[in-house]
Amino acid sequence: MAGALIATRALRCISNQSVAIPGCVWERAHKRNIIIHRRLFSTASINNLIEHHKRIRCLVPKTTFAQLDPSQVFTNSELRLTDIEVIGFDYDYTLAPYNGALEGTIFNMIIEGLVSSRHYPPEISQLNYNPDFLARGVHFDILTGVFMKVDAYHRIAPDSVYQCFRKLTEKEIQDMYPGMRLFFPGGDSKRFRQIVDLFQIPELYAWCSVLDYLQSTQSTPHPVLVYEDIKNVTSELHVHGTLHSHIMRNIEEYIEPNPKLVDMLVMLRRENKQLFILTNSPYEFLNVGMKHIMGENWRKSFDVVICQSMKPKFFEDKYRVFRRLTSHNTPAYGQVTEFKEGEVYCEGNVRDLHRLTGWQPCNILYFGDQMYADLAEPVLNQGWHTGAIIRELEKEIELLNSAEHQHNMFILKELNNLIREVQRFLPDPTAVHYTDLWCIERKQVRAELRRLHISEFCSSFRTHLMPTLFYRRLSRFAEIYTSNLTNLAHYHPSHYRFTPVRQDLPHEISGNSGMLDND
Repeated sequence: MAGALIATRALRCISNQSVAIPGCVWERAHKRNIIIHRRLFSTASINNLIEHHKRIRCLVPKTTFAQLDPSQVFTNSELRLTDIEVIGFDYDYTLAPYNGALEGTIFNMIIEGLVSSRHYPPEISQLNYNPDFLARGVHFDILTGVFMKVDAYHRIAPDSVYQCFRKLTEKEIQDMYPGMRLFFPGGDSKRFRQIVDLFQIPELYAWCSVLDYLQSTQSTPHPVLVYEDIKNVTSELHVHGTLHSHIMRNIEEYIEPNPKLVDMLVMLRRENKQLFILTNSPYEFLNVGMKHIMGENWRKSFDVVICQSMKPKFFEDKYRVFRRLTSHNTPAYGQVTEFKEGEVYCEGNVRDLHRLTGWQPCNILYFGDQMYADLAEPVLNQGWHTGAIIRELEKEIELLNSAEHQHNMFILKELNNLIREVQRFLPDPTAVHYTDLWCIERKQVRAELRRLHISEFCSSFRTHLMPTLFYRRLSRFAEIYTSNLTNLAHYHPSHYRFTPVRQDLPHEISGNSGMLDND
């Protein structure tokens, strides 16, 4: 009885608290209130919880919430820049931040290739590209043409499953994927793929669009065959140099000059950092892009430049030797015994890179955008430090900073607490009633959060309750990540220590609140 009285008084104090608290101060106050909630919920009656529910929307602060900085570098694992002597960079989407126009160009080239070389109906040339439908991290089933969002435990998010452009019902998902989990019976992992590269998005949107069109004309296309045709057409764009040639001729349409990058590299060299480029792109393509971004003398900013490295083979194959590029951009046949200033090299392997430079793996930090080609192998098997460039973070943080999103998130977290606590009284009929009622309300709030997202698949980083499988791999393969390479300039290159925020484990949290929602 006394416990219930204390709980009621605590609730009254919380409900009457001032809401005009500046952003970060309010955040700290709110964290203290959550602790109070957990303590009072442990002794509260169902009536206490019902009364608290009535006050939730009154508790939402009317002032500005603490804002995230879109130029921040985020930390998965502690990294001391004082330990870093060498910093390396990929080119595409790392040194060269392409704008969205490139995706539309790739889509149109793929469609044109399907019509001209694969004899698809010319009507598909009327299909248009939508950059907001697909997102990095989405999984797809090449057997059925289904796109889905998957959490860190391979559970399918039922609100984010589409067969081409048609959203599937939960029953349809259950029928296709029993248990609502993505698993690989009999080692059938090739059936399911993940969008891990921004170059894949227009390719897969073409697959989605063409499948949808053919099905609408009463054709019976096999998703695998259409997928293979599109993969082959895309491969030909790269192998024949069609895509690279187009970008080089129209470089100003896809990349802007970047004086911030020049300034950052000057700062790094001033702090005695050695710099290198390691890219799969050919030198001619790299040279045109870097001249546009940095100017004619861009090569003076780097100690070593390696092209056509064929990552991830660069990290796996110990017997691919380095070759020096001649003035005609052709590989020389002479043995490379040292890296010379002003020269450009191709192919090679990571073991020889360490041997020829004397660089220690533990002192190397490498930035890239592709988790498997750029980051997985060097961090897991080579001892390098890694940083990921995730362009989508800019839009993600813009959304997270919006008042509407933050207010809905506040309500959602409170509902999660209430649902968890009221279930302690099950099977009391009142507890059953309010569990169901608050779950319905939570579903409505989640729908509001989904509405705020541009992509049908919402955040690349979270499902309702858990991180996505994409973020789980990002946290494993990248020690730090940010939206743009030049954000690194905000941190002192010789003294800054990136330190992750301590995350309480479920068994360390009173009340076992677990992870909170964020679509």
